[in-house]
Amino acid sequence: MMLGGAAAAIATTIPAPVRSQPTRMEDVRVLRAAALEGRSPPALAYGGTVPGPILRLRRGDELAVRLINSLDEATALDWHGLRGAGMLASPPQRPPLAPGTSVDMRLACPDAGTFWYHAERHDQARRGLHGLLVVEESEPVAVDRDLPLIIADAPVSDAGAPALMANGAPTLQWPVRTNERLRLRLVNAASRVLAVRIEAHRPMVMALDGQPCEPFVARDAEVFLGPGNRADLFVDMVLTPGAAAAIVAQTESGTATVATLSYGETPLRAAPLAPPQPLPANDLPARMDFAGAFKSDLVLTGTLTGAEPSSRPAFSIRRGRTVMLGLSNRTAAVQVVRVHGHAFRLLDRLDDGWKPFWLDTLVVPSGGTHRVAFVPDRAGAFLITAAGIAGAPSLTTWFEVT
Repeated sequence: MMLGGAAAAIATTIPAPVRSQPTRMEDVRVLRAAALEGRSPPALAYGGTVPGPILRLRRGDELAVRLINSLDEATALDWHGLRGAGMLASPPQRPPLAPGTSVDMRLACPDAGTFWYHAERHDQARRGLHGLLVVEESEPVAVDRDLPLIIADAPVSDAGAPALMANGAPTLQWPVRTNERLRLRLVNAASRVLAVRIEAHRPMVMALDGQPCEPFVARDAEVFLGPGNRADLFVDMVLTPGAAAAIVAQTESGTATVATLSYGETPLRAAPLAPPQPLPANDLPARMDFAGAFKSDLVLTGTLTGAEPSSRPAFSIRRGRTVMLGLSNRTAAVQVVRVHGHAFRLLDRLDDGWKPFWLDTLVVPSGGTHRVAFVPDRAGAFLITAAGIAGAPSLTTWFEVT
């Protein structure tokens, strides 16, 4: 979730204590937040690129990061989707990183999957402060190539409507070969709901919001992602040599080609690969105790914009107890809700089951109510945030796990 206003003052931290000097400097990934020279309108970047550098490691590894703030304003780093990350050091807030300073942090990476990092302030994230975090499976996955596709807002176009960028470019050209299998790590870093379609192909959805699901073919070759959502797609190159196919993203403003698959003249292999097996599961509960669950309801009214979050948590819960959370949108805008540091199940309407996938970010329509369930597995304090599609916060609260 990308927030502005008072919510920008709430800096997410990490589950492990911050250390002033990580043990081995060669293991530290440095992220310097700075303005990009010569860009109009002005852009921001981590490490001088938009998106920022891909941070890649294996499940179970520890990620050591040094954030250097070379901006002329405060900033904070948000690890989107990484379970356990986003723990508040001193609820309900702590000051973000001041200009000209740095901070070292260590993060445990308990899950393999596709995650991302971005500035907590919506305006900074939209101007370029975002990047991909890839946690690879313990054993290699049977794909030929692993490709990121980060779709983000671009500067305002001549027509006045925000355009889209793919990996920092107006569009991508990807050379492919017949019978090749791609793993496409798709991230919606834009402030709008996206419908992403891969023309003339049958993308297989393997994971959502970083968590593996039972593989299924995307209906009409299309996946829908709210701001912050991710999808891992396996895509077999089934067209003949010399062919081409577009990857298009549709928003309320229209459709844009974000990438083109351009087939070479020589197939990679004589026949396509067998259907993929599910990705290895992460350590999430197979069952949840609804009978003994703690139940709470949050109403998104828009009245908390610009308000400080309460010094008291919305609720306190012990580790291992199921939480069933109702999310009711009473605003006139679509709201994007995120439970920081956790993955949740989207419940069926009668709370008698859940959808066969995990999420960490959820789109709630105007006037609608969704219910989710999750099981906190570590002590700490975590944010729950909601924002309208344009990024204005409608709810900032937190809960405590003991």
